[in-house]
Amino acid sequence: MIKENDFVEDRALRDQSVNHYEVLEKVKQILLIPDLQVITTNQVAEYYEVESSTVNKICQRYADELKSDGMHIEKMENFLKGQNVTFQKERNKVTLTYNNGIELLVTNRGTRVFPRRAILRVGMLLRDSTVAKEVRTQLLNIEEKTSDETKIQDINEEQRLMLNVGMAYASGNVDAMMKATTEYNAFQNRHITKLQNDNKALAGEILEWKDRDKLNAGVRKLAYVTGQHWSKIWNELYKNLQYKYGICLKQRGGQPYVQWIKESEWDKVIQTFSAMCEAYEQSPTEMFQQTVPVGTLASANK
Repeated sequence: MIKENDFVEDRALRDQSVNHYEVLEKVKQILLIPDLQVITTNQVAEYYEVESSTVNKICQRYADELKSDGMHIEKMENFLKGQNVTFQKERNKVTLTYNNGIELLVTNRGTRVFPRRAILRVGMLLRDSTVAKEVRTQLLNIEEKTSDETKIQDINEEQRLMLNVGMAYASGNVDAMMKATTEYNAFQNRHITKLQNDNKALAGEILEWKDRDKLNAGVRKLAYVTGQHWSKIWNELYKNLQYKYGICLKQRGGQPYVQWIKESEWDKVIQTFSAMCEAYEQSPTEMFQQTVPVGTLASANK
């Protein structure tokens, strides 16, 4: 059973929940900078009622995650483009005042900003913030509701299939009996089938070294279904291999880095990619087997 503090420990859970940024407004009002629809580091700190230095530490430690959610440095000129802002320039900075009451101090170098997804991820990472804990509690409520709805759907589907079986046997039609029974058994075994297929991927049985092009196709597919650029998926794979197994492919030679994987390391590569698929709520076997529509992505052989 998922607990509130699990969000702090489990990136896969954070990735799974980061789109539910509607919980932010349920917990506390948040004023986004007009036109840009972001807030600054200081504003994030104010929202979660912590020191700015605490948010800065989160940004340093989890930079990759937050950047994937849109955290970036916004240039000064972009703050000045909106119609709802007045400003007063000084030597190396500008004081901005927006119609909704927000006041900002922006330097010539710009400032770090956070869209809603990044704001929510900070809340999933802050351990001691009361506001962040309430945000995580709201996320738990969503998880539990989703789980309950899934259970209800499964019950309804099982009842429908059982009724089909009963009607088929009552009719005496052998073909209908076989079809209804097959459908019911497939429904009952769906979780087992998925687990078996995914375990094959985790065990490295889907790919062999000579079939490494399939990994390239898997990366393209994962990038496509998650809306990510394929280079981000490759870089995430390389970083996970480095941090978890000490496999530093980028230090072995030039691109494509996949060519430097040793035979003895291949199972770890597949396990790592499969874990990434699970973190994005995608089946590893489906990523390897499905194809990307023509023209949607450039070649991902990196």
